[in-house]
Order: sequence, then C-alpha cells, then structure tokens
Amino acid sequence: MIKYFDKLTDAVASAFAARAVDVDRLKYCVKADMDSEGCYYDVYVTYDEEKLYILSGYDRLVKNRKTFDSAFDFKDYAEYDNADIERLYVDRYQYTCRLIAKMTDGRELPLGRFSSGFSEKFEQFCRRFECLKKNEEPDDSALDDKHLYCPKCQRKYPDPNRRFCPYCTKRSWIFKRLLGMFGDYKWQMGIILVMIGLSVALGLISPYFGTKLLYDDVLNANGSLYGQILTVIIAMGAFSLVSTIFSIVYGIVISCITPKVVHKLRTDIFTAMQRLSLSFFTNKQTGSLMGRVDRDSSDVYFFFTDIVPQCIANVIKILGLVVLMLMINPLVSVCMLAVAVFVLMCEIIWMRGQRRNWRNRDIARRGVNSVLTDALNGHRVVKAFAREQQEIGRFGKRNDQLYIADYNRGRRSAQFFPVQQGVYAICNGLIYCLGVYLVLNGQLEFGGLTLLISYFGVVWDPMFFFMYMGNDWSRCTDAAGRMFEILDSEPTVKEPEHPAEIAEGGLKGDIEFKGVTFEYEAGRPVLKNMSFKTEAGKFTGIVGKTGAGKSTMINLISRMYDVTSGEITIDGIPIKKIPFKALRESIGVVSQETYLFMGTIADNIRYARPDASMEEVIQAAKNANAHDFIMQLPDGYDTITGSGGISLSGGEKQRISIARALIQKPNILILDEATAAMDTATERKIQNAIDNLKQGRTIIAIAHRLSTLRDADMLNVIENGELKESGTHDELIRANGTYFELYKLQSMSLKSIGIGE
Repeated sequence: MIKYFDKLTDAVASAFAARAVDVDRLKYCVKADMDSEGCYYDVYVTYDEEKLYILSGYDRLVKNRKTFDSAFDFKDYAEYDNADIERLYVDRYQYTCRLIAKMTDGRELPLGRFSSGFSEKFEQFCRRFECLKKNEEPDDSALDDKHLYCPKCQRKYPDPNRRFCPYCTKRSWIFKRLLGMFGDYKWQMGIILVMIGLSVALGLISPYFGTKLLYDDVLNANGSLYGQILTVIIAMGAFSLVSTIFSIVYGIVISCITPKVVHKLRTDIFTAMQRLSLSFFTNKQTGSLMGRVDRDSSDVYFFFTDIVPQCIANVIKILGLVVLMLMINPLVSVCMLAVAVFVLMCEIIWMRGQRRNWRNRDIARRGVNSVLTDALNGHRVVKAFAREQQEIGRFGKRNDQLYIADYNRGRRSAQFFPVQQGVYAICNGLIYCLGVYLVLNGQLEFGGLTLLISYFGVVWDPMFFFMYMGNDWSRCTDAAGRMFEILDSEPTVKEPEHPAEIAEGGLKGDIEFKGVTFEYEAGRPVLKNMSFKTEAGKFTGIVGKTGAGKSTMINLISRMYDVTSGEITIDGIPIKKIPFKALRESIGVVSQETYLFMGTIADNIRYARPDASMEEVIQAAKNANAHDFIMQLPDGYDTITGSGGISLSGGEKQRISIARALIQKPNILILDEATAAMDTATERKIQNAIDNLKQGRTIIAIAHRLSTLRDADMLNVIENGELKESGTHDELIRANGTYFELYKLQSMSLKSIGIGE
C-alpha cells in the first residue's frame, strides 16, 4: 500500500492509471513544484518494486456545491527501471533543489526541481528508495497519520504541526472561528442585537417627523396635524433620545464582552507558546511573536468593539431603508437603489485589491518592528562595533518598504474616493430632478420627496462604512490568522502517550547514545551515527572544535529536540518515554548563553525551584562562587537586574546561572561552556565547587579549555558530528590522536604567552 509524503488525489491517481501504472502497488509518492527545466508544474515522483514514475501537470480544485473535487491537467510522463538507477539524491542550490537519479551507466539524470522548503520530504524519499535497493524495511510509522491532510481538498498541510490548509481555507472560516469565541456570551449578544435593531429602527423613523409629516401634515393647511409643530418636535426629540439610549446600552455591553474574549485569546496564545518546542522559536523573530500577542489582539479588539456593531447596525439600516423607500415611491426608490448597488459593486472590486495592500503594509510593519527589536536588544553590540550607520541603513531599508506599502495603499484610496464622490454628486442631482418632475405632475408629495432625499443621503453612510470596513476586515482576519497559527501549532517534541514510571529520586544518569543521527535541516546531519555511554555518578567531558555538535548533544539529552534516527536512553529508559517533568527536574543545564529575567537576583536563582528558602539560595550562590559579588551589590540578593541581566557582567551572569542550576539539586548536571565567561581564578574556584558536588551526581561538561576536563572520568572527542575518540585524559594523550592534537595546540598557545607549563 502506498505511503504518502504527498497524497495522490483521485485525479492524479486516474492519470497514473491511464498510463498502465498500478496505483495499489506504489510505495511512496512525493510532489515537486517544478519540472527538470525549472518550469512551475506539479510533478509527482513515485515508484513500485520495478519502476520509478514521474507525472507532471497542474493540480486544480473544482468546487462542487459545498465540496471540492480535484482535477489534474496532464503535461508529461516518464518512467525508469529501478535496476537502471544506482541511487537518488538531492542536489541543493541557494533557493531551490534538484532530485537527481544517478544511473548505473554513470549518467546523472535530473528528475525535477523543487523549492528548498520541500527538501526534507525529498531526503526521506531518497532514503526509502535506498532501502528498496538494499531490501530493507524503513520506519513509516509517522507517514500514515490522517491528520496530516486537509479533509476538504486532501492536500497535505504545509506545516505538519499546524492543521491549516491555505489551499481551501477562506477568510470567512477565520472570522467564523473568531465569532465562535463569543459562544459563552450568547445572551449578551442577544441583548446587543436587540438594542442595535431598536436603535436603528428609531433612527430611521425619526426623519419621517422632520420631512414628510412636517411638510405634508403640519405645515400644509389640508394636513391632519396642521399647526402642531411642537408635537412633532417633541416626538422627534423623544425618538432620538430613546435611540441614543439604546446605542449606549449595546455599546456598554459589547465593551464589557470583547475585552474578556481578547484577554482569553492573549492568555491562550501565550499558553500555546509555552508548550511549543524550541524549534518554533528559533524560526521566529521576537518582534513578530510579540506583535501576535499585543498588536494583533488589539486589532481584533477594536474590530469587535467599533466595527462589528456598526456593521450590524448598517445592515439593518439598509434593509429598513429599502422597505421604507419602496413604500414612499417605487420609481424613485429603484433609481436610488440602482445607483447604490452600482457604487457598492465598485467598492467591492476596490476592496479586493486593497486587501493586498493592507497585507503588504502589515508585512512591512512587522519587518520594521523586528529590526527595531533587534537593534534595541543588541544595542551594546551595535555600540561595541560602531555599527550605528549599518543599523540605520538596515532600519531605513525596512522603513522604505513600509513607506512604499503605505504609499501604494494611500494612492489607491486617493484615486478611488474622488471618483466615488463624483458619482454620488451626479446621481444625487439626477434623482432630485426626477423627484421634482413627479411632484410637479402630482405623482409624489413634496414631503415624500424630501424624505426620499433624506433617506438617500442616509444610504450612503452604510456604503462609506462598508468601503472602510474592508480594510478593518482584512486587518482583523490577518491578525486572527496569525494568532490562530500559534494556537493551532503543535510541538514537535511531545509528551509520551504512555510515559514510563520513574523511580523516586528521579533519574540517576546512565545516559546512552545508540546510533544517534540528528539533523536541524534535512540532508545535513549534525550528529552522525553516534554511540557512547555515560555512567551515573561519573564526570564526563565532551571536547571538540566549534560546530562539531557538542551543544546539539546537550539539547538532545534535555530533549529540546528529538533525534532523527537512533535512540537515547537514560537509566535504560528511552528518552521519548520519560515525562517532561521528570526529565527536566533531573537535569540541570548551565548554557553558554545566559539569560536573567527582570527581577531580583534571589528570584533569578530560585527560578528553577520557586519554593526554595533564602538559605538554599545563598548556599547555591556560594557553590557557584557568586555570593561575594552579590553581597557587594547595593541591595544584595534583592538587587533588581535589568532585562536580560544587562546590569551585570558576563561572568557574574554566568555564576548566577550556575547557582540557578544548582538550586534545582539535579541528579544530572550539564555544563555547556559554563566557565567560558570567567577569568582563570574564578574558573578554578567554580571547578572546586563542582568537585564538591560530584558525589552521587552525573556531570557532563563541554569545554574548549581542555585543562578544565583533565579530571574527567571519561572524555569523548567529537569531530564533524562523529565520535572520534573516548577515554581518560592520560589514555587519549597516549593514543596520539585528535585529542592529543587539540591538547598540543592549546599548550603551545599558552606557552607563547608565558602561561604554559
């Protein structure tokens, strides 16, 4: 049975079947977005036991009532015997990649091109073809998940962790989902609708008193209310007052509901962010994520407090005006409504194009905010390297893009509005002439004409509103879409469905890598088939050049990422079966990248264990050799650190970070270049403190200074993602291998400055 990277639609399956391909025998299928010549086509590549097949054309969706049917426009077809193909591989360029078949006769045949974002699935496809050639069975447990495909169009979601289909999802779906968040306030929404309806109805009746009734019945000697001007004025005032009261009531109610919904939405977004994996944040800029919590929620708030009530009111107003105008004079009313419909159609066409401009403006604005956030957060680096002009240029470039987007949006509006106003003026004059003609011929009373003219002026207010509403609608749905992107995202690293039971006292620290391979990007492994074991209670050092994969190993042990292949076990338990809480409580990590939260130093130290006493905080600081400098600060442990701890030196922040890890009392302590920001004397003090903590605790340390790892029970030497050597310091020196070369280089460097032995 076929395993899908990209699912075959019924139309594509029929296209294969028409070329004598048995679809039921196909094993895997992957789709490229370009053919071998670089032209944009939908190219399906698949194979069975005997042949590899390539089908290209265009995928289309055909709407059939409430459902979507797939269609495929055929362009080309090719097939190759598997026996003639030595292997498949992905050839990468800067923005695109090629799928290459290396033939047994030495030729390299390009089968298709695709955008670089598709590289991962093509790498997996090539691996499975290799398994076929080797008669091996690959692990396909993750490929048959029906949740990876849109139930409407059967296409695979672009992001498997976010069940959103851009192919058949419309803005209306986003808006309906947003309205669904008001489901807990149904009776309040009912009150709002009633109040809006009554307010609009009274507002429509009010002009009747000041026009038709006043001219035809009060000021006319033949009228039934001749001379009763005061009565009409009181009635007009009463209707206007009651209408205003209703408006105030529904305004108050909706202003109470919307903040609650938006508050819940902000909370849900932040909560969703906390459960997402580290990979999500590495692919997003801080300014963009901040905007989704702050600016996007504000756009949604103002849309529902300002725009939605007016939208409902204007819909009711238009329906009421149509009925009232037709009752007064159908001919004049039809002419007026025809003009209104014509202008409305023009507005709809204009609004569709304007949505694109608003979208471009929003993208440009987020780009400006991202650059601004980077520059402000990294102002010390900017000053240190005197890159002010570079940052000004970078900001200016993004600001220019925002200017262009704003200019295009404003220019299009400026071109449309005068034309719209001109059409209004001309049509208003023509309709007024028609009304005068009917009055002179006795087919319409003067009061009726003035009431129609009054209503015709009222009609344009909803027209103007809906014209502006297109911008607000686009802004709201775009904002909601970005917020739902986070709410719908799923962590790549998930809690185990059937977690293992962890013994009391937590994990001990018998860590084993079993053939571990890991890739941040498909086809570019950082760790390659790595296997080693760390015994509980031992001190293990990891050394290697920068970029060798040392910090990646730490991330895998902490399960910030999942391995691509292979397995990691702790105390014999696969790490994927260990609950997050038990894993993180048993592991304390001191990273080379330190971060302190806004707050007191004591709060930063006890962050890992908020219930820790002040005595425990002080003891952890002493163990990290931080107590002395903390006591020299103005408020000691109550000193407030700036955002990110910028009021402290790098070494001081590092020591607080170590204290934060130690107060957790972890059974496994991981030091990732923990002493890199410290002087030699301080480093030695911390090493002595770490020596005192070794008893009964597993320690894994990464360091470039090999002298800090001389006492390690085991040293693992990493090079280009592979384990090159293992052993004690003395054993590795005698082996005269990679470790010896690193040690010799460092010794020579120290001797050159008069520090070496």
